[in-house]
Amino acid sequence: MAHFWINKEVPGTRERQVVAHSYVIEGDYVHFLDTTKQKVMSIRKETAFLIERSDD
Repeated sequence: MAHFWINKEVPGTRERQVVAHSYVIEGDYVHFLDTTKQKVMSIRKETAFLIERSDD
């Protein structure tokens, strides 16, 4: 599992962090998944300007 930062240090956006194994983009959404491919969190892709992975 890794930490994913969403919009980290992007001015004018909401910064979020989620612990997940991976993420996929389906339609209008970005889905963050655990190791069994179950959704941990979903966000609208229009709100995600930057996604960074941190393994620490």
